[in-house]
Amino acid sequence: MSAEPAAEEQQEAQDKTASQDHMQDASLQELLQQLTAMFKHSMAAGGELANLFKLELQLTLGDARRLLLVSIALLPVLLLSWVSLGVLAAWLVYDASASVTWGLVTFTLLQLLLAGALSFMATRYRRQLGFRRTQAHAKRLLQGVQGEPPTTD
Repeated sequence: MSAEPAAEEQQEAQDKTASQDHMQDASLQELLQQLTAMFKHSMAAGGELANLFKLELQLTLGDARRLLLVSIALLPVLLLSWVSLGVLAAWLVYDASASVTWGLVTFTLLQLLLAGALSFMATRYRRQLGFRRTQAHAKRLLQGVQGEPPTTD
């Protein structure tokens, strides 16, 4: 009699572990199905995003070409406008002073003033070239990797 209850307990334990294994297999399969569905959804979303990026890039390149053409057409207009303004200022000085020399001096000074302002701006912009912020950030990262205290800019 004592052998029968022990055999029954052992059979129940085996049935219980088999049931647990079956439940684990079912939950693993369900998890795998969910992960597969999520992966497919992510791939579809990524494909749509890549397609949208491609189309938007094409639109942007078309707009950039048009902007370049308008900018090229705008350059002579701006140049002629500046020269016209200089001539007007020179004419007003000539009209007030009745001196051609003062009119020409006014026109020349306006052109030199513009050249000086543009040279100053070009020098300032030239100093700003060189990815200073990126270099400073990379330097701070390297200092952090090497264990040095990072410096602040």
